[in-house]
Formats: sequence, structure tokens, C-alpha cells
Amino acid sequence: METIKLTICDKKRRCFYGFSLMELLVITAVVAVILAVLLPSLQKVRSAIRRTVCQSNLRQIAIAWIAYLDDNNGAFYQGGNANMKYGGWKGNGMLGEPLRPLNRYFNLPMVVEKENDARIFCCPSDRGGAPGPWLYEKVYRIYGTSYNTNFFLIGPGECGIFSSETATLDQKINKRMKNVSIDEVANPARLLLVGDYGWLNQWRPTLTLSEEEKELVEWHGQADCYNMAFLDGHVKFLNIQKGLYVTSEYCVLPFQELFSLANNIQRRCQYSKPKDGKY
Repeated sequence: METIKLTICDKKRRCFYGFSLMELLVITAVVAVILAVLLPSLQKVRSAIRRTVCQSNLRQIAIAWIAYLDDNNGAFYQGGNANMKYGGWKGNGMLGEPLRPLNRYFNLPMVVEKENDARIFCCPSDRGGAPGPWLYEKVYRIYGTSYNTNFFLIGPGECGIFSSETATLDQKINKRMKNVSIDEVANPARLLLVGDYGWLNQWRPTLTLSEEEKELVEWHGQADCYNMAFLDGHVKFLNIQKGLYVTSEYCVLPFQELFSLANNIQRRCQYSKPKDGKY
């Protein structure tokens, strides 16, 4: 029988072959390039999913408001801070335990004690932005909801006077706001009902947010844009234009007989101009 002798070189050839340092560097570089290409796309996908979930939340909240109006002879809910105390959990930044009448339309108690029990009122992109000491806290965690209503409909029952330029209009609005009902409002398909928390501060004619506040509160990554639900229940991602009560795309002002006065004031004040050049 022939004996096979292995030399040192033969034994080495049977050893495990690993990657060389150069090969590892090349592989690492390729993986880094792939990740650099894919990550922005993945982030955009995640952002789009969160925006869609937010829109679904708002659609359900708008439908609940329509049911509320049906059950209350068309009268909108009003009271102190009603624009943020209408539904959700009790929140960490609210004094007392306000009753939240919209909760029952989601089979929730009027006072929800636990943060995780009213997630329908939480925007998944909520990262804060409420002016004041809670700037970096989620709005949902502070107020119990991420969504701010149109306070001409659901709010304290008066809006005050924004400026000397809008005083005539504001006074007429204040006279109409108390106990407003759906029978008094303009076209529901154009009237904003509720949206991402920051939309109302973006709209307020004389309120200016800091750059930091604006960046935090624009949850969906586009300047001046917010998810909004209309009074007829449909939802849209909108550019909210400062100080404009009425635009060709939507209206904040509920009372159609005041549209002409609002248009005149908007042209005079020029807080901002619609992209289509029309009011």
C-alpha cells in the first residue's frame, strides 16, 4: 500500500480560507453604499405610513364628530379649551379631569386614565412643538390628544380680537360663535374641522412661532403643511396659509355671509398669498 506524505504546504492548502483585509474593506464599502441608497427611501416609506395612519385617525375623529352633531341637534361642543379637551386621555398637562364627550364614540370612558388607552387620538409622528415648558414633549402626552379642532366651531365660544386690522371681522365672528350649530356653517366639504396640533398656530394671523417651534410641530416633514379633516369627513394634507380665513381650497371661517369681509381684510393685510393667487 502506497503511503501518501503531506508536506507543510499541502496541509496549509487544506486550511480554512478567510477574507483578506482588502476584501473586507471592499465589502464594507459596498454595504455602506447600499445602505446610503436605501435608508432615505426607507425613511420616506416610514414617514408616508405614519402620515397615512394619522389621516386614518383624523377620518375616524371627523366621523365621530358628525355622530356627535347628530346626537346633539347639530350643536358643536364648546367650553374652556374645548379645542383640545374634546377627546383622548386626560393628559399630563391639563388641570383637573375634563370630561371628553367624543370618547364615547370610541367606546372609551369620559375620563381615560392611561395614556395607551386612547391611541386613536395620537398622531404617530407627534414629536411635540407646543409652545411653553413642554416644547419637547409629545402633544398627546400633554393634552391627551395630538389633534386641534377649528376653535370657531369647537372651542371656548369666542376668539377674541387678533389685531386692529381684523377687529371688525373678529367682532362679527365672536357674535356668531356662541352655541354655533351645523345649520349655520358654510359648505362642510370646504370647512376645516380638526387637524394636527400645529395647524391652528400656523393659521393664527398675528402669532409667529420660532424656527425651533415650527420645525418640531411640522410633524410630516413639509413646511406649513398639516393633515386636516373637513366637516364632511374627508381628510387632506394641506398647506395652511397664515391669516387666511377663506381660500379657494378650504375655509377656516364657518360663516359664509362673512366671506366677503374676510376677503377684503385678507387682501389688505397680506399675511400670505395663496399659490393660485386667488382668495
